[in-house]
Amino acid sequence: MEEDIKRLAYLRSLELWFKASEKYLYQPPDRPDLLCYGSGFDSWGVQTQQKALAAYGVAAADPDFDPERAGSSRDELSDRFRKMVRFNLESHATGSCRCLDNHSWGNTWISGLGLERMAHAIEALEGDLASADRDSLRRVLLSESDWLTDDYEIAGDPDGRTGKNRPESNLWNGALLCRTAVKYPDASRAAEYWERGVSFLVNSISVPADAESEEIVDGKTLAERHIGANFFPSFSLDHHSYLNVGYMVTCLSNVAMAHFWFKNRGVKPPEALYLHVAELWRLVKTCLFPDGRFWRIGGDTRVRYCFCQDFLIPALLFVRDYLGDPDATALEAGWLAQVDAEQQTTPDGSYLGGRLAELPHHSPLYYTRMESDRALAASMGAYWRRIYGGFRGCPISDRDLSVLPDWSETFHGACLVRGERRLASRVWRAGGGATANTCVPVSRSDMAEWNGNMSGEIVGLGSWHVAKLGNHREWTFPGGFLTIGDFVVHGGGHMEGQVEEDLARQWQVQCALPDDATVIGLQYAKTLRRAYLKSVKGLRLLVPNDIFNQNHRTYVVGSEEFSLTGPSVREEILQNGTSWLNIDDCLGVVGLYGADQLSILRPGCRNIAINSKVGECVGGLHAEEICYPIHLGVKDYDCGAILYDVGFAVIVGAGPDETANFSWKVLENAPGIGVRALEITGADRKRYLLVANLADQTADVGIALEPGLTAVSLAGGEDFAVDAGGGLTCSCAANTTDLFLLTEAHGIKK
Repeated sequence: MEEDIKRLAYLRSLELWFKASEKYLYQPPDRPDLLCYGSGFDSWGVQTQQKALAAYGVAAADPDFDPERAGSSRDELSDRFRKMVRFNLESHATGSCRCLDNHSWGNTWISGLGLERMAHAIEALEGDLASADRDSLRRVLLSESDWLTDDYEIAGDPDGRTGKNRPESNLWNGALLCRTAVKYPDASRAAEYWERGVSFLVNSISVPADAESEEIVDGKTLAERHIGANFFPSFSLDHHSYLNVGYMVTCLSNVAMAHFWFKNRGVKPPEALYLHVAELWRLVKTCLFPDGRFWRIGGDTRVRYCFCQDFLIPALLFVRDYLGDPDATALEAGWLAQVDAEQQTTPDGSYLGGRLAELPHHSPLYYTRMESDRALAASMGAYWRRIYGGFRGCPISDRDLSVLPDWSETFHGACLVRGERRLASRVWRAGGGATANTCVPVSRSDMAEWNGNMSGEIVGLGSWHVAKLGNHREWTFPGGFLTIGDFVVHGGGHMEGQVEEDLARQWQVQCALPDDATVIGLQYAKTLRRAYLKSVKGLRLLVPNDIFNQNHRTYVVGSEEFSLTGPSVREEILQNGTSWLNIDDCLGVVGLYGADQLSILRPGCRNIAINSKVGECVGGLHAEEICYPIHLGVKDYDCGAILYDVGFAVIVGAGPDETANFSWKVLENAPGIGVRALEITGADRKRYLLVANLADQTADVGIALEPGLTAVSLAGGEDFAVDAGGGLTCSCAANTTDLFLLTEAHGIKK
């Protein structure tokens, strides 16, 4: 019964959406037999059309479809489906007309994607298509297969900067070739399509070790088939040149589409389709909150709660069916609940018409692209749950598919720890032109934001700013991590006569204590030239306050307790002279040194914006900013001016009392760039010593502690004993840091 409820939840969601979608349906004046959803343009207009027609087709074929709720009869949906399919096939490069921007589509690296995404709807209603339309489908699939076989290079490279990182496109192109070979066995090149498709698939979720692997896949060794790795050995993915959790899921979603297509036909899929999916799934699962929201450790450039996120649904159905992971069901239910919660806030039954009401005024194409993403995912959930009986009786795997307690990877400078209470991460090479950091309760996905989070912010007069990475190092240990590095804030997009500029350099240390609660951050920033800056923000912890937390946050700041409703309607700064605050009785923030007080900046708009080629536009999420310190308004800074020099703690699971009583000591804070040393008492009641040397030369450090202690390095460095006078002396190498556990002395181990 619970599985039926899930299936119907997808269908009921689509029924509401159909009413809202009608305003974006368009019939070409000279072709009453055609219909499009969205712009009708080439490229993403085509993809949008294909996703929308899939939703219409699946609902029309479902015996439980409710026409009254949808505002359209089953026959009307079927008619729209057929006209939309016809428009799509006829506007192909081999067809009789063009898209509405006067281009035809097809024979590109991405043209197979939409064909894969609509395949389940064609499967559901192919018998309702006219004979001529079925012939057109064959024409299109054979044309795409010929082009992929003859004219498109199979490539792979883990470094996204080369332009050859192609895991998801290799996957959908390989799947299309293999499906076409099975669907049209009488095609003269069917065997070629299959073999070429296997080659694409082997080089999709591919890793460097495949180049020497003797494992037999579809009749040949991996080494024979390997062309290029798209993933690092850790299964990190540098797609769009940042650590991209979203495209890891996109890969799994395309595996799902092919998997279920072959399953419905009773045909064995190519073995290459499943290459490394279990290993990739464990990392993806680690990067999911229990409610299914992505934990995007590497940042994001698109609208939050959207885009790749919607394709988690097919991925979850696949891992439940093929990998036998029972946790997929709860993740699916959690994400469904969030989709439903947002849809209930829209005035017209659309998926995003509340939170993103402004987006259609900027780009109807982009807006319908995202609406159709969610509709497509719902159609897959509704269809596959119906034809496979809700996946009842799926075996439970005995393989280890649990989340990873920790993970790290050097190319992106990535570290994460996942405990019972805390999710903490740091990625230096992240999306959106900034580092990405998180420290949130495991159970509170609504509190998570990543781009530039806990990384300060320096904004000049240009329209865009990015972080140019310098050096960074990472150390991991059970339950925690430690990292140090620097970057230059680079700005551009100025008025005529002003060139791009390096504004400031920032050094940062971030440490996740092994207490499943605390993250310590150190930030030091100074200008590299005379600089006009619009804003300077130390710390900058982003706290979303929008529909996903019912637009309500409770803050305790010193002796004050108050609630804030989001989104805010005007920019304001809230301060009361206190260096600690608590959010929702579950997240504490403490300023340790360097500023007078914590500040809450209310941005007055949805400030988490889409990154686009024309700069940031259209905010998709509202977040308050916890700053330490904050300076707003254009100000002229001398070269070498210190913008901030601060330390802070973020504590998961802390209420107001625990936050107010957080224990620390500043033991060393050299003027300017140099050594910082702090003693911190963790949530585990253990004492830790954090030492960092931000300078470019070695420094000797003397720290006063109690006699009889040993400082045990957790980052693999040297241990030290406190002398009889209570002194600890050590030499700290340039640009390095260490975390010590302070214990009763039992002799130095090293």
